[in-house]
Amino acid sequence: MAQQDYDVILDTLPATESRLEVLFRQAGDGFLQLEYGRMQRADLLDSFRVGTVNERLLKKKIPGLIETVPGIRTNLFHYHPETLKTRELIDVIKEEEGALSDVEDIVLESRLIHLPIAFEDSETKKAVAKYVKEVRPDAPNVINGYNLEYIAMCNGVSAEEVKRMLLTTEWYNSGCGFWPGGGFFWPMDPRCAIVVPKYNPPRTWTPEGTVGIGGPCVFTYTTATGGGYQLFGRTIPTFQFSQKHPLFKETPFLYRNGDRIRFHEVSEAEILRIFEHVHDKTDYTYEIESGSITVKDYIGFVTSDEVRKGVEEFKAKQAEGFRTAPRL
Repeated sequence: MAQQDYDVILDTLPATESRLEVLFRQAGDGFLQLEYGRMQRADLLDSFRVGTVNERLLKKKIPGLIETVPGIRTNLFHYHPETLKTRELIDVIKEEEGALSDVEDIVLESRLIHLPIAFEDSETKKAVAKYVKEVRPDAPNVINGYNLEYIAMCNGVSAEEVKRMLLTTEWYNSGCGFWPGGGFFWPMDPRCAIVVPKYNPPRTWTPEGTVGIGGPCVFTYTTATGGGYQLFGRTIPTFQFSQKHPLFKETPFLYRNGDRIRFHEVSEAEILRIFEHVHDKTDYTYEIESGSITVKDYIGFVTSDEVRKGVEEFKAKQAEGFRTAPRL
């Protein structure tokens, strides 16, 4: 009997002027993955489209659809094959993809969450010191006992410039995952698109509230855990398993898909005070604004002459930084 080729690509949609080719990939029993394009890329326009189509599908309350896991250019659909046939699911996704003609037409619901951050705090410095002592004494990403200088070195800028970039842009959540309550945050301003390699090997411990960056993504650690992102500070709780605080009554997770966060600098003492008022006294009020992203306005911003020039200048510095920074 002749061996048959097995193709995990079940179907496709052709590319349009505002969208890459859409691939429908078998991802296991009861799982279907949608992908934009055959090559990996990180473009927020893809994520805006993924999020919009995802919300439209969820509103349909499709029988047999268990959950979705949207990302920067993908969406994973978990479904009951006995209730919802794969072909039926693909057809309904195609319908919504066809109904969304141009990404410029999207207005995406997006909360803005204001998060305080203390740079180079003592708790995250303990995590770095533990790593050097127990895992990699010669770690080249640890400079003066921390990772901030290495982040700056990789991007051809100063540590103060790194802080400025982290504070002056909003960070967009392309999807929740990796760790309970976590989100993958990307800079809305491409002039702040810092990129760094991850720890090699990873840490064995990272305190709750730690904020770090790996590749181009910022992540806030929801619980104490291992980790591999380069650390630059600590923020307040974004997850509460006990659900004692009023904000976490309905769900232990702070973040939703499509949220934006904006950091503002505070002292470490203020971060510790807020931790107490979230986990113990449960009377801290989170600053969260309802809002939206008008994609047409976003495109106008990122394609403006001022932003294009700034991106070009930063990328030149970044290229030099990656050339000279020590490898992990």
